[in-house]
Amino acid sequence: MQIISRSFGIYGTNCYVVVLDDGEVIIDPGDGAYEWVKRVCKNPLAILCTHGHFDHVYDCLAIKDEFKIKIYIPKDDAFMCQNDPFGLLKAKFEPDIMVDDKDEIELGGVKFCFHHFAGHTPGCSVITAGEVMFSGDFIFKDSIGRYDFPFSDGKLMKKSLYKVLEFKNYKIYPGHGEPTTLDSQRSSLTRWAQAI
Repeated sequence: MQIISRSFGIYGTNCYVVVLDDGEVIIDPGDGAYEWVKRVCKNPLAILCTHGHFDHVYDCLAIKDEFKIKIYIPKDDAFMCQNDPFGLLKAKFEPDIMVDDKDEIELGGVKFCFHHFAGHTPGCSVITAGEVMFSGDFIFKDSIGRYDFPFSDGKLMKKSLYKVLEFKNYKIYPGHGEPTTLDSQRSSLTRWAQAI
């Protein structure tokens, strides 16, 4: 499994392509990801979204139409694909598959599992595959996702932070910024949780 990435849009949203033996899995394709995905992917298998904010789903529809693949999104964030709370989504779309907490999708012989960590959005999730975690806007290096947006919830964020502290170590690929590890973030996450 190889992971390549590039950041897109005015918010520097990371789009990840997970290269497997049988094809590629695209995670969080933001504004401008379409052309890059076309260049780096030979056989895309699916689009996985960590949550519904426009900067993480902006190019989903264009990539879906180009490659005839399915879009997976946490069920509690699917409404944002039709009703973007920021009014910045290029085109409304219907996700193909709405996933729940602990739902697993096997793609190219690898199991991708969605874990629900509400707070930043109602359906905010991380996606694990083997020893790696794509954390979207839940946790970053030395920081966490905002919980003052429409449909955000600080109480749920606090609960989610304590929940992720119970997880084993993962290498974290966040929605913005550079990679880190869960073990190296435990003290920071504890401080954030205590501050909410």
